[in-house]
Amino acid sequence: MSTIKIINATVFRGGALKRGESITIKDGVICNEYDVKSPDEIYDAAGNIACAGYIDPHTHGGLGKDCMEPTVEALDTISKYHLSKGVTSFCPTTMTADIADIEKALDNIRAYRSSRSRIAGVHLEGPFLSAGSAGAHPLDKLLNPDKDNTAFIDRYCDTVSRITVAPNLSGAPYLAEKCKKLGIQVSLGHDNAIDDEIYAAIDAGASSVTHMYNCTSRPSRRTTPKKHLGLTEVGLTDERLMCEVIADGRHVPDKLFDMIYRLKGADGICLVSDSLSVAGMGEGDYYLGSGESRQQIRIEDGVAVLPAANTYAGSVTAVSEMVIRLKQHGYKTEDCLKMATVNPAKLAGVCDRGDICDGMIADINILDGDLNVIDTFLGGVKVSR
Repeated sequence: MSTIKIINATVFRGGALKRGESITIKDGVICNEYDVKSPDEIYDAAGNIACAGYIDPHTHGGLGKDCMEPTVEALDTISKYHLSKGVTSFCPTTMTADIADIEKALDNIRAYRSSRSRIAGVHLEGPFLSAGSAGAHPLDKLLNPDKDNTAFIDRYCDTVSRITVAPNLSGAPYLAEKCKKLGIQVSLGHDNAIDDEIYAAIDAGASSVTHMYNCTSRPSRRTTPKKHLGLTEVGLTDERLMCEVIADGRHVPDKLFDMIYRLKGADGICLVSDSLSVAGMGEGDYYLGSGESRQQIRIEDGVAVLPAANTYAGSVTAVSEMVIRLKQHGYKTEDCLKMATVNPAKLAGVCDRGDICDGMIADINILDGDLNVIDTFLGGVKVSR
């Protein structure tokens, strides 16, 4: 039996900061302090903040490795990258591809066991996306969900925790209902939808928006003069939807984040990295993919761009860096932390982490006043940095 007590901490618990508190850990789980009279180890937080480890429910990779690579090495590298950033749990996120290739990635993730950052289920981003707003997803691999092409989800319902679907697809309500029955969280994105279609998907079980303002639809008309809201506006105004936000100041400029925050509040926002395989690799030129389909990508001034398309690619900013940025821009500490711990736990469908409570896994970040990560505990064990 291993026990540790974190003392002199400002603990972020239940949405509030509580000064001068302690956290007792036994066998990797947070417990009542009266259950441990003489802990094996004392960690003095010296007044610094102790919060749950960050959770990233939307990430494609890091340090040169992609979640679609069906190897232990790839997942090991990605887990190492996230843990170094204070992200103790993440959802490996797949890309649109042949279902057989997605299944290979799912098999690899299902079998993976790590001593690093934990996997909180897989996020399927594709192939059920709209061709008119596919972003970097290959158009020839996109599908409209039906009974046959979604059958693989049943086989991997123990592994998949989230799925993104475009609500303008005729099969979107079917997929949302199916996933709700399987306990899989449904997010809406990469769409060309109008409000009628979006509300139908929400009524069927969808509960979030994938990376707001990035491939999310705007007001438009169809066959009549009537103007409909798009997913962006529905996401901002419907309390049933939590909004993923890439808060790197580029994918969502700071003034735009301020508007989202004013409309949704901290309870309605989940920070995500949407990180690419090149996250953590420093500035320079790289390639995504291989063969004829590979794309040149450049990291410059802290953001990844596709030079040929003159546009941003995915993110290279970790969730912990977004938390720091938001703090620097004047957002309350409690709100910054909620958007990186409690809220993503809801989207990832995990109830044993995301807060500092008795019975939860002792994944904990120690932060200074500027919210820089000082130390990270994974299952009550301090991680070497």
